[in-house]
Amino acid sequence: MARYAIYLHFELLEVIPRRGTQQQKLFRFMQSLAENPFVEGDFTDQDETLRTRQIKIIGDHAITYWVDHPAKTVMVVDICPADR
Repeated sequence: MARYAIYLHFELLEVIPRRGTQQQKLFRFMQSLAENPFVEGDFTDQDETLRTRQIKIIGDHAITYWVDHPAKTVMVVDICPADR
C-alpha cells in the first residue's frame, strides 16, 4: 500500500510537547497512520459536515483525525489533553 501523507494545522504544533516521551508517542502514532491509515480510534465523532472522525488516546493526549482515501491523506484536526 502507498504511504499516506499526514497533514495537521500549524497551530497544533503548539499543543504538542516540545520534547520528551509524550512528543515521541504523538509523532510515532502520526507516522504509523501514514503506513496504516485504517487504524480506528478509541472513539468517533462527527464534524459540522457529518464526516466521521477518529479520536485516539495517545499518552496524555487525544488526537482527532480523518482519512481521505482517494487523496491518500490523513488530516489531523485536533490534539488536546485527554480527559481520563
